[in-house]
This record gives sequence, structure tokens and C-alpha cells, in this order.
Amino acid sequence: MADARTALLKAVPLFAHCTSTQLEFIATQVEDMDFPAGKVLCEEGQSGGDFFVIITGAAAVTRGAKKISNMAAGDFFGEIALVDGGKRTATVTTTAPSRCLVLGPRQFQNVLHQNTDIAHSVMKALTLRVREAGAAKAD
Repeated sequence: MADARTALLKAVPLFAHCTSTQLEFIATQVEDMDFPAGKVLCEEGQSGGDFFVIITGAAAVTRGAKKISNMAAGDFFGEIALVDGGKRTATVTTTAPSRCLVLGPRQFQNVLHQNTDIAHSVMKALTLRVREAGAAKAD
């Protein structure tokens, strides 16, 4: 199962700059969890929490009660609130029975504290995402 976890994590931009060894370590920190259809995994406006990677199943993403997208196996969410502990930017609700990899805030902090190279890789990925979003206008 570790290889499957590592492959899923490698596809997540937050961990895109991590080595195979680093991804294997992160994989030891995630938990496989099953959720029924209709389960709210995160709620817009609520304080941050877990990061999810969908292994199987599906979910709907809403903002302000308006559906903005659908998610399926391989999709992920929750990285913004995981990193900054801020409020969720959308609500995600399963639309089918789903299995997810879940990385909680405590486990994420453990990953960052146990391996500074992973912390550096995560910072690099976040910086690239901010630049791509156009938020960093001046250096």
C-alpha cells in the first residue's frame, strides 16, 4: 500500500518537489479513511484541518452554496488550510462512498519538523502556486 500512497502523493503539487524517499516518509504519516456519500469533509468558512487525496469515490465542491466543481480519484483538497490554519475556501461533500488519504495538521507538522528538506520542497511548491496565481506582483 505504501507504493500506492507514494504514487498518489507524488501527483499532489504540494509535494511535487519531494524525492521518492521523502514521499515514502510522508506516506507513513497519512491515514486511509472511508466516508459515506453525503459526508461533508470540509466546510467553507470553518477553520482549517485535514488535507485529503481521493483514492476512490467522488465529491462535489461548493462555494456560497453554488457548485463549482466535481472531484474524483486522484484529486486533492485542503492544502491551503492545512498550511496556514486559516478558514476553508469551499465546502467539499462526498457524492459517492469514498476512500481518501488524510493528512492531519499534527501529522503535517511532524513531516515538516522531521525533515527540513520536505519543508523546503513544500515552500517551493507553495511559492510556485502563488506566482502562478499572480499574487506575487513584486519581489
